Amino acid sequence: MKQQKRIAMFGGTFNPIHNAHINLALAFIKKLKLDKLLLIPTGVPPHKTDLDIIYGEHRLNMCRLAVQDYKKIEVSDIEVKRGGKSYTADTLRQLKEIYPDSEFFVIMGADMYMTLDTWHEPDTIFSLATVCTVPRNNDELEQLNAKESEYSKRGCKTIILDLKKSDISATKIRKTVFNDGVITKYVDPKVEKYIYANYLYMNKAVINYERFDKVLKARMGEKRYIHSVNVATEAKRLATKYGADVEKARLAGILHDIAKETPADEQLKIIQRAYIKLNDVESQSPKLWHAIAGAAFVRYFMGIEDEDVFNAIRYHTSGRANMSLLEKCIFIADFTGAERDYDGVDEMRALANQSLEDAMTYGLSFSISDLAKRRLAIDPNSLACYNEMVLKAAANNKKTSNNEKNTK
Repeated sequence: MKQQKRIAMFGGTFNPIHNAHINLALAFIKKLKLDKLLLIPTGVPPHKTDLDIIYGEHRLNMCRLAVQDYKKIEVSDIEVKRGGKSYTADTLRQLKEIYPDSEFFVIMGADMYMTLDTWHEPDTIFSLATVCTVPRNNDELEQLNAKESEYSKRGCKTIILDLKKSDISATKIRKTVFNDGVITKYVDPKVEKYIYANYLYMNKAVINYERFDKVLKARMGEKRYIHSVNVATEAKRLATKYGADVEKARLAGILHDIAKETPADEQLKIIQRAYIKLNDVESQSPKLWHAIAGAAFVRYFMGIEDEDVFNAIRYHTSGRANMSLLEKCIFIADFTGAERDYDGVDEMRALANQSLEDAMTYGLSFSISDLAKRRLAIDPNSLACYNEMVLKAAANNKKTSNNEKNTK
């Protein structure tokens, strides 16, 4: 006779998953001698409708990162994929179909256990699985024991595991992140990095450069990070010299490449979520996507809604016609940051100290010429910007020449 597998379902919002969740899972794996523990983030939690739940995709990804080193723990997307309210009874029925020869256990917090009789189809849960829980304090242990007696009359089997109490909670972690505190001791390092990389739970109403520093380091390597810092420094210098907003220049400069090392498919996903329409060349040129995705990320995920900052990031690679002073500063700073050492960078820096427009014309001619030599498509935004600069320079030269003639 085939031996039954022992499988536990551990559901929750995991918003975010933290060390106490993992410790609880490991304790039950040992106590119940489990073959498998399924960590199941909820789609829409029926008991927490007032909670600001982030995308299921993010919660799934954080769970996967947190359990990478534990062979008996698997992350299931069964409830996120199913959509709608996540009822445990429905999930158990579905799991029974997937694992027909298995004995099931359901792990839940003490607060959930105390209200289990008010859930959707509680008797279905009682019939399909053994319910497992953990008290948060000694008083609660007595309450759980009393509730167990009540549930057992309805056929519910219960296992109460009295573990060492933990003061970690997802609410505490979210508040700590919101207040720019440190969560290192609460979550797996990979989860912490993911939270910063995706700007989760953060106070979007407050500009904090120490936070941005953590976000950038989570999203890019050291070389790109140094470039971002240098661009911010140069953008501030140019803004001061030419009269642009210095603080906006610093902000756009430090964040301009925030999506540069994001995989292309993820860049495109960010662009699509922001409902940004790409022109024909952009849609076929993945190298242009990081600037567009970066602008979208800064606006829609970080909450920085300044239109000039958005455009400065959006067009820092291509340029465009009618660029603002800030946009020009970021475009040039990207070309002339302290670490840049390409052929012609010294001339570019010299031109930047004379005229932003002259420097832009030089930079654009360099980029357009390189693309043409390699027979690659040229963004119409770049051509429009180049033509505008050249025609404006020609008009200024003509005006200067006429003035000189009139003074003779």
